[in-house]
Amino acid sequence: MAEEKKTHKHFSKGEAISFGFEKAKQHLFFFIVLFLIWIVVSALYGGLNVLFLTQVGSEGSFLTSLINWIFSSILTLGMISIALKIVENKKPEYKDLFFLDWKLLFVYIISNLARGLAIVIGLILFIIPGIIIAIKLQFLEYLIVDKKMGFEAFNKSWEMTKGVKWNLFVFGILLVLINLLGILALFVGLFVTLPLSLIATAYVYRKLVA
Repeated sequence: MAEEKKTHKHFSKGEAISFGFEKAKQHLFFFIVLFLIWIVVSALYGGLNVLFLTQVGSEGSFLTSLINWIFSSILTLGMISIALKIVENKKPEYKDLFFLDWKLLFVYIISNLARGLAIVIGLILFIIPGIIIAIKLQFLEYLIVDKKMGFEAFNKSWEMTKGVKWNLFVFGILLVLINLLGILALFVGLFVTLPLSLIATAYVYRKLVA
């Protein structure tokens, strides 16, 4: 119990959300442009995929899916890199969106696949184990980007979330509700709520990993 209380001192949901909101406001223009870049690049990439499938046929669907997986992984790690920079009061750049460390990218793809399978198996086993696994391993990509970790990120994420599973679960629910509000605000609110969620999660990661 003493260990759990000590861990809680380093993680305040209200503080994380407040921090994320302030930083999201400060970098609002940056994130609007960033999301537009994401949309344009994704649209161009989607068009190339359609052209590829048209020329090659259905035989190329597997290859296209694999390339899409790699492409989305690059952008995911790029967004995490940006969020960590903001938490550390460093200036983010648009080029940070394209995370091109191929070794770490490979680690993330394999780790994400393994985590996904573990969560699915856990959900099949009465749901709750899957939720616990998702909570305990939610910082895999943060450790890969921030600490340049390999597959030891599994153990580290599991360890650093010890004693705060319930707090992290409630925190995740709050972020979902916040983004629902962004959707209700004619989707325009997502320009604030999505960066807020990203930065707030990076803030919590930084507190727990310390």
